[in-house]
Amino acid sequence: MNQAELVARLDNYFRVQAFDEREDLKLFAPTYLSMFERYAAPGFVQGTLNGLMLSNAREVDRIYTVVFPSQPVLDTIIAREVERGAPGALIFCHHIGDYQETGSGFSPIAEPLLAELREHQISYYLCHAPLDCHPDTSTSTALATALKVRDPERFAPYCGGLAGVHGKLGPIGFHEIAKRAAEVTGLATLRYSAIRNNGRPVQHVGIVAGAGGNPTYLREALELGIDTFITGEWWLFGVGETRATRRNEMHDFLINADINLIGTSHYASEAVVMRDGVGDWFKTNAPGVETRFIAQDDPWR
Repeated sequence: MNQAELVARLDNYFRVQAFDEREDLKLFAPTYLSMFERYAAPGFVQGTLNGLMLSNAREVDRIYTVVFPSQPVLDTIIAREVERGAPGALIFCHHIGDYQETGSGFSPIAEPLLAELREHQISYYLCHAPLDCHPDTSTSTALATALKVRDPERFAPYCGGLAGVHGKLGPIGFHEIAKRAAEVTGLATLRYSAIRNNGRPVQHVGIVAGAGGNPTYLREALELGIDTFITGEWWLFGVGETRATRRNEMHDFLINADINLIGTSHYASEAVVMRDGVGDWFKTNAPGVETRFIAQDDPWR
């Protein structure tokens, strides 16, 4: 399929120009950004920081869906493309850089990997807030669908859109919904310290995939009558001042908050849409193009 045609369909469906995330440029050191601009697609850095990030192919016959562009994930994709002669592929990714939930946090794609992606005709399409906030194909919608949430509605303002989904579920026991959350996100188990059973029956759930665990969203959830809040990351692990601040905020808020909490992992909660929803979209809108989801080995790395 012609890459320009595919990109145009993605841009239109996800409305990438409506979500300006240029603030994320502060994640890059100035020296990295000047290097990155030599590889970035024309206008990407000056645009909304969504859409075609690396334009390395004219024709695309394989799409890889990815949550984070970690080195192991990109190495896997590069190896597969080299094996088949690198005819042209596109990575559809949710994040601009790698992220370690229990480690140092954000890290951009290293220059040697950018060079290899260019050499082997592998383009890169970034869809962050547009994928979080899309009314039909979104991170939280995919997780809500997998959990069998009824009568879903949107909530949780984010970047000009709504990133969360809330709706009816059950009645169902807390331990049963926790088990279901682990199963649909592909986790063998949930972390004990990311679970809070406040003794409330589970009937009205709120879901914000990714790093949705913050007092702002939880306050809105309580106002909506949500009894159980499901997300990826509660900012409970890892190092750094940002995490420490958010841990303290959550601790202070939860002292008097009457709500159940279930945390999966940042990666696992967002992998559902890459595995299911996005793959279905490509089958319909990019016929004849093979789509493969590339999983991350460690969901909490």
